[in-house]
Amino acid sequence: MKTKILLFLSIIALCTVFIWNYKSIFQGGAKEKTKDSSVPNPNLLIIPEERLQNLTIKTIEVELSHFSKKIELLGETEAVPDSIIDVPARVSGRVTSVKFVEGDKIKKGQLLAVIDSPELARLRSAYQMAKTKNFAAEQNYERIKSLVQMNLSAKQELIDAESNLRIIRAEKSSAEENLRVNGLNINDEVSGIYHVIAPRSGLAISRNAILGSQVLGNQNLTTIAELSHLWFMAKIFENDLQNLSEGDKAYVVLNSYPDMKFEGSLNHIGEKVDPISRTIHARIVFKNQGGKGKIGLFGKAYIEISPKEGIKIPNKAIQKMNDKNFVFIQKSKNEYEWREIEIGSTIDDHIEVKSGVSLNEFVVIDGSFELKAIHFKSTYGDD
Repeated sequence: MKTKILLFLSIIALCTVFIWNYKSIFQGGAKEKTKDSSVPNPNLLIIPEERLQNLTIKTIEVELSHFSKKIELLGETEAVPDSIIDVPARVSGRVTSVKFVEGDKIKKGQLLAVIDSPELARLRSAYQMAKTKNFAAEQNYERIKSLVQMNLSAKQELIDAESNLRIIRAEKSSAEENLRVNGLNINDEVSGIYHVIAPRSGLAISRNAILGSQVLGNQNLTTIAELSHLWFMAKIFENDLQNLSEGDKAYVVLNSYPDMKFEGSLNHIGEKVDPISRTIHARIVFKNQGGKGKIGLFGKAYIEISPKEGIKIPNKAIQKMNDKNFVFIQKSKNEYEWREIEIGSTIDDHIEVKSGVSLNEFVVIDGSFELKAIHFKSTYGDD
């Protein structure tokens, strides 16, 4: 009998504990559920049905894409150094004739200008005098040499004649060198008239020769450039350096011709980082289509690197706030979530998304600005 009573009491105790625990769990869960449901998501925008009808909202589904990443570099154009040459006057004097204007197509050997130069007359006169003295000294040396061989003259006279000949030869060589360094022909001409001849073919991109003006020997009369190819001098940021190699294909878009692409390649990557801008010098060689490119134009170069797989969305879907990037994700017909994303490289009118969105979600591409205005008006109040 005592055993039955103890068993009965044990069963009652177990039932009591079970009911108590069940009640605690149920009430706690209900409280937790109530608590969770009472805290709204601050990034979730819920738009009433009637207001939604007045908005034009378009979305796209997030998909995995294959695309080539493009690295954008800022810079400006320069002439290829080996394709540009200055044409100096070489001698001082007065310009008596000019045979070109800026913009002319110049051919190698073409007469560009004529200069009447007293300085040139002196140089040529000095050369002729040195040449004549050299001829006389050579004749005298040969004469005395013959006399010495016939024992009709002292050997000392031959030594003196040889020494004099060497001195005069040095004077003649000096006079020839004065003509050569000034770009003058070594001939029998004695006038001071100098013809400025084009050293190469190309385009005359300047003219500093005025008829009747006095010029100095170091004055530049024109610059001739062959501009079928140009350099685009750009800067590479440190983070992009790992993705670039010399020889990569590139194209240049100049500010003056936003709809033109100048094809080229990455010719050189510098060896030194600029300590202020933290960038590295880069040189892109590109073909100057139709001669449109000019020296000193600003623009951008785009270098394509190996294709990759990832997520990209239209640029217009992205809204900026406090230097951060956001998009709206459609959660239901009238619910939109304001979400921060991390972006990567630009691909034409799209941009790579590194994080913040997932596959098969729907991103707002049209109407995101209106949603932003509504969201922050409701967040901060009508004031």
